[in-house]
Amino acid sequence: MSRREGRNAGITFSESFMAMEDLSLIQNISSIQPVNLDYCGSEQCKNGYAFGPFVRASFVLHMVMSGKGKLYKNGQVYSIHSGEAFLIFPREETVYQADLDDPWFYMWIGFHGFSAEEMMNRAGFRQDHPVRVCQKMPEIRTVMDKMLESRDLSYSSELMRMSCLYHVLALLTDEDSGKQNTGARTGSTNAQYVRTAVSLLIDSDKKGIRVEDVAKAIGISRNYLTTIFKKEMNISPQEFLMKYRMEKAGSLLLTTDEPIGSIAYEAGYSDSLSFSRAFRKHYGVSPTQYRNTGPILIHSREKGEYTSKIPL
Repeated sequence: MSRREGRNAGITFSESFMAMEDLSLIQNISSIQPVNLDYCGSEQCKNGYAFGPFVRASFVLHMVMSGKGKLYKNGQVYSIHSGEAFLIFPREETVYQADLDDPWFYMWIGFHGFSAEEMMNRAGFRQDHPVRVCQKMPEIRTVMDKMLESRDLSYSSELMRMSCLYHVLALLTDEDSGKQNTGARTGSTNAQYVRTAVSLLIDSDKKGIRVEDVAKAIGISRNYLTTIFKKEMNISPQEFLMKYRMEKAGSLLLTTDEPIGSIAYEAGYSDSLSFSRAFRKHYGVSPTQYRNTGPILIHSREKGEYTSKIPL
């Protein structure tokens, strides 16, 4: 994801549409984790309502609670009914449309992370198999309602939303656990390389580790590591390390009273000046300004009134 430009999130609640947007841009929990919640919501669509063609940056999971509609992708048409879910993968163009006579009511979660694709594969979703029946849809509905009820920007609400995200994924995975096959894990070797690289970068963030060192420790070339890292994470290993350091610093600024110099050291910088320059470049404000300015939740009453940085 791109660096933050303002610590804002949006919340929209109307009779037929509810959404929380840009959640990963204002979270206190670091976004350098297996999965991160970008947005969530629900909508009772109008007859024939269509969205797209559009290309997402995140994984987007729609869970159809009632009604029906169609998903169009890669020249295929998928008819989807109540009790089914469909997954849109990042960087693929899709169109989906509510039925003309029985439009669907669905709930959705948008998320990203270095383990997101493997988690979805384990839950029974693949690019060539984006739709599946969900026997536990009533339980998923209860969890999604709880997620949407956690509407403020407090740390406890953030933890609740993240716990609900994992709960939904757990319900889907538990239901599909007996149906998994080798094909569901295709491509997981590269994902494992990336997870290992992430662990090495995080564990060594204050030791001046180089990307070459990480690649060597894994047993692959730097170029190959950079290629698969960008595919899984949408950023390079060096950009990841910088993002991790900045988010670690941001978290310390918000949750501790440590002086700037100490936080600079914790983030892997030997002096406060270079740290402050890097921090301002990343966040657009100084460490002191960041500490003194909290995130803003922008309330809207109509769909589309809030313009999100991470498009739904």
